[in-house]
Amino acid sequence: MRPPPAAATAPAEAETGNRTAPAVPRSTSVGQPIARAVAIPEHRPAQRPVPAQAALGGQLASRSYLVEEPTAPTPSHDKPTLPERAIRVGQVIAWQVAVVLIGAASAGSRLVFVLTTLGALTVILLTALRVRGLWLYRWIGIFLLFLFRRHRFELGGSTALDLVGVFRGRTSVDSIVVRDHPYGLLSRPDVVNVVIRVGADAQYEILPRLVAVTEAADEQPVAVSVQLVLHRGTKHDRSPRSWIAVAARRTPDFATDEQLGPILANTVRRLVRKLDRDQLGQMPLDIDDTLASLSALAHVNAGRGQLRERWGSWAAGPIQQVCLRMAGYSALPRPAAQALVDALLGTATGCAHTLAVTVTAAADTDRTTTGPVQHDAVLRVAGAHPATLDAAVSVLTTLARSFGVEPERLDGRHPAGVAATLPLGVSLS
Repeated sequence: MRPPPAAATAPAEAETGNRTAPAVPRSTSVGQPIARAVAIPEHRPAQRPVPAQAALGGQLASRSYLVEEPTAPTPSHDKPTLPERAIRVGQVIAWQVAVVLIGAASAGSRLVFVLTTLGALTVILLTALRVRGLWLYRWIGIFLLFLFRRHRFELGGSTALDLVGVFRGRTSVDSIVVRDHPYGLLSRPDVVNVVIRVGADAQYEILPRLVAVTEAADEQPVAVSVQLVLHRGTKHDRSPRSWIAVAARRTPDFATDEQLGPILANTVRRLVRKLDRDQLGQMPLDIDDTLASLSALAHVNAGRGQLRERWGSWAAGPIQQVCLRMAGYSALPRPAAQALVDALLGTATGCAHTLAVTVTAAADTDRTTTGPVQHDAVLRVAGAHPATLDAAVSVLTTLARSFGVEPERLDGRHPAGVAATLPLGVSLS
């Protein structure tokens, strides 16, 4: 359960002669975590007498010019290895081919040798240089995709459906009944999914057990993803709102909604039963509630249907948004991952924070791992003022790095980042 606030211990502290310092107002400056009451002792404890030998030893130590520094504490966990920074087999092959081509061209004319050398060096540079955590050839691909796709959208009357269609293709809605409760079904070309609203303590109750919760989707003929979405607005005096999305992926053998519907219903039934057994509050969302949640999380409600993509941001009306992938989050130990999520959602920046963690259970026939696979978390920061948004992203980036992850700003890929932070059951990777 969520730890009790410090204010609850104030009477006990008063009886022991301590006083409680006044809490800092919750409307704080950028990057300042929510303050908690801190107990300050009224009187300093009496100093214990120092033996003569200890005093003499202290005087000799103060006169020494070579004082040995204490060793740094051993970190509780190793820094995770980022897969994007690993050298792939294709890169090594490209380097070998470039060297062979240069050697072969040396026997020809000077013009052929110069052109071949320039081409080989270009290949080596594209596959050997890394910029902001990504290899240069990947940035070329991202830029070309960004250059040739559409950047402005105007959402129509079906705001949420049009929004999902922008990200994931044509979307339709339907309904399935699980345990006598209707669930809104979102059908897209790649997956179908439903959304469940969970209690305010999901950050502390469900997140640490998300992989275990996803085990309810084991032994299914298709891949099933369970996604936890946590959202906290600009007012940090409220608990984060939470959703769970359950998605089933289409395959050639299970391609229609009629085939995937029973699989998804069976997975949801087992998941809800597990949540009830663990006494975790949950509420099914019908079609209207699901679409309303999507619109609110994407900030496209209240007439903000004008979408605009820039290289460095995504905007819905006047609300600008920046997405970051927490590279290395999936490799963090559970306590460190929980502390990182608490810090990202609990730091007041003047912006809204939305964080999504997705776990995928592979199809039973394609199972190559011993259990569900957890993907890296994705954080989306939204604000109305560019300066406030930039400051918030800077603060949260520095904060995340202190936990051993590398925040990757999704420049040129913000539509994918926004989709990964909506309860659609899709991951960025």
